[in-house]
Amino acid sequence: MNPFLKSFIVICGLAMTGQILISCKKSAHPITNSSLILNGNMNLVYQSCGNGDTTLLFIHGWCINKEYWQPQFENFCNRYKVVAPDLPGFGLSGKNRTDWSFETYAQDIKNLIEQLNLKNVILIGHSMSGDLVLKTDVAYPDHIIGLIGIDNLHQPGKPMDSIQQAGTDSFFQAMLANYQSTVEKEMPPYLFQSSTPDSIKQRVMKDILQTDPVISVEVSRAQVTISQQEQDMMRQIHHPLCLVNSDAFPTRLDSLNNYCAHGTKLYLIPGSGHYPMIEQPSAFNNALQRAIWRQ
Repeated sequence: MNPFLKSFIVICGLAMTGQILISCKKSAHPITNSSLILNGNMNLVYQSCGNGDTTLLFIHGWCINKEYWQPQFENFCNRYKVVAPDLPGFGLSGKNRTDWSFETYAQDIKNLIEQLNLKNVILIGHSMSGDLVLKTDVAYPDHIIGLIGIDNLHQPGKPMDSIQQAGTDSFFQAMLANYQSTVEKEMPPYLFQSSTPDSIKQRVMKDILQTDPVISVEVSRAQVTISQQEQDMMRQIHHPLCLVNSDAFPTRLDSLNNYCAHGTKLYLIPGSGHYPMIEQPSAFNNALQRAIWRQ
């Protein structure tokens, strides 16, 4: 298996007693679908519900979309304002962009917060969006009050050496040359566990394969670039970092705490693959609520 891919997935990418269980009752608040315009011409589609004093801003991962947060909308809208966009390039949002850097994505998040006048925002980012959460907090700390990563930031990324860079370039070249076969061969072992339902595997793979290959690769390149800055970003963040991670890959809390300026707290979802929010929604919602309470 491509050694770069393992590193890529780990970077991108509840055995507790006395925990408080969260009701599985669906929210009575209607979920609305809306859109806004970013930077003059980029259409951003988002969902929202609830009217709490605190905003949970859910940011999806690579090649998926806002619909992956549906179990969280159903669970949290009774207590919080909940918002989830399709990031540009994915889902129903616009794809008319050439700059896929995380600096630009962070500006998108800032503009979303400002245009919707969101208050007391807790950023919740899955997979690659762990780096987006860090970048947004470094660049726009006054806009948010908390940071939560979902199955990501297992250890602080650092600059690649020449061998790692060559492996990265080779992998992306393979994706561009034959996107479908490369994705189907290389991705599943790192995204899914044996317990992951086939329906979820099929859903994820369908969404990845339906993504424009050029956008998929360009966003991946941007994520690899920003991941090499994680140590510096962690030194500069303004809030504690909470992580709700699968136990498929180890999370190096000792290393994270060496860099995170305000400490790190980990909540594990045992036996889940890379998508705990839909694989184990009840356990995930319980862990996420505990992380929210620490903000």
